[in-house]
Amino acid sequence: MARIFKIFAASCAGVMLLSVPACGGNQTVLGKPDAVVPLSYTERREKGEAFDSLLSASNAFAARFAPKAAALSEEKNVALSPISVYMALALAAQCASGETASELYTALGAPRETVTAEFSDFYRSLAAEYTDSRGKVEARVDLGNSIWVNKGTTVRENCIQTLATDYHCHSYAADFVHDNAGANKAVQNFVKEQTHGLIDRDFKLSDRTLFALINTLYLKEIWNSEGDELPLTQTSYSFKQGDGSEKSGPLMQGKYVGGRAFDGGNFTSFFTRTLHGYKLHFLVPKEGVPLAEVFTEETLNALQTADYGGYDEETDTYYSTRCLFPAYEANFDEEVDDVLKEMGVERFFRDPGLYPDGCEFETLTDELVYCKKVQHVAKLKVERRGIEGAAVTVVGMDAAEAAPIEYVYEDFIVDRAFGFVLTDPYGVTLFSGVVNTI
Repeated sequence: MARIFKIFAASCAGVMLLSVPACGGNQTVLGKPDAVVPLSYTERREKGEAFDSLLSASNAFAARFAPKAAALSEEKNVALSPISVYMALALAAQCASGETASELYTALGAPRETVTAEFSDFYRSLAAEYTDSRGKVEARVDLGNSIWVNKGTTVRENCIQTLATDYHCHSYAADFVHDNAGANKAVQNFVKEQTHGLIDRDFKLSDRTLFALINTLYLKEIWNSEGDELPLTQTSYSFKQGDGSEKSGPLMQGKYVGGRAFDGGNFTSFFTRTLHGYKLHFLVPKEGVPLAEVFTEETLNALQTADYGGYDEETDTYYSTRCLFPAYEANFDEEVDDVLKEMGVERFFRDPGLYPDGCEFETLTDELVYCKKVQHVAKLKVERRGIEGAAVTVVGMDAAEAAPIEYVYEDFIVDRAFGFVLTDPYGVTLFSGVVNTI
């Protein structure tokens, strides 16, 4: 199939704010947003319904996405970052148009106006950095949005600028077509740097890649000041594993928190709190109930409004609860195209060169492109000192295939009197006549 690429338009020169190598790979910085300042407590209190609706939409997306995606993995322990996927799709939605954009915003659970207006503050509300008494960073949440443009591909300056100002999105150029290995190495190095070395892999973006939209997330948190380890229980507990076998050993002891376990019918739930207020919720199936019947959209939505109230009015009693839980690691490394299609994102993956109702990305470019794949990688480690995790979502946008040529074979049957013309190679008639008998 033929490839059609356009030279980078002069009108796009405004996005080439810098022209220096970055991240030790074969790419060029096109533009970068202002430094992210975490949303303050005062700013958060002053936000209105639109901001709250975007937060709720992201949680609803997480409840739909996580059970479907977890079912793709053959890992015994699965960790996902729905917020990373959500942010990557928000970048794609901003670049999309028509029905493609409509499907993406429906999956995001919020209209374009709300996402564009509130995304920056939403992003800032997630970013965080905590220092100890000596000024050393002891915990953090780092986010990163970026768009990678194939060198030579046309882009619209206003879209790149919107991604930078409203989505905190960095812009890079890399030659996926002519130096595919170098471009992929640049992406790999970038993701490794953004995730503090936790994710280091080749995403194998194809040599037809015109754009890649990437979100990265890194989390490091501790349980106690100075990073003290959680104490272990004196007693060994028998832990029933997914295959029915049992493993005995001590568990980590979380601190007592005001409240009591939530009873969800076929499961119970409670949480443990980190030093800076993050909560790790545990969802435990009741005896005889498979985990798959509990880890569902319905259950995850129920957890968002679970009442852990620890005060019993009848007995005038206050309850506090602590979690005893094991250290664990969990991972995920899969393409989530099919999950997103189940959630209604279909046109985004449809090649416009082959289908009239294919992907519409005119907000970003005149090129015909479609989403080739969405890769999601996540790692999470929960241990006695704290929690560390990282995630990346890579949306690869490929050049559309040329429409296939249809070949039709027919027979022309000369079965009656006929005329003829014989020409030379230049079309000059040499002979002409009619044939009535043979």
